[in-house]
Amino acid sequence: MKTDAEIRDSIRQRLKQLRVENGKTQIDVAVYCGKSENAVGSWEQGLSLPDLVTMVKLSRLYGVTLDYLYGENDK
Repeated sequence: MKTDAEIRDSIRQRLKQLRVENGKTQIDVAVYCGKSENAVGSWEQGLSLPDLVTMVKLSRLYGVTLDYLYGENDK
């Protein structure tokens, strides 16, 4: 079982990787999720985590599962 720190790190890494791979800016993601650009930056730095509703939006945006975002499996 992963620790909280490992989960946070997986989310941080995967959110940034997916955003870059999909050619999106932090502003694009923020607008899609109804959040601020600063919030997106905080997620990617591991300073905070998106709430569950936002995680679902992000999984839909990138076409991945929540398990993938949490680092539980590969695409």
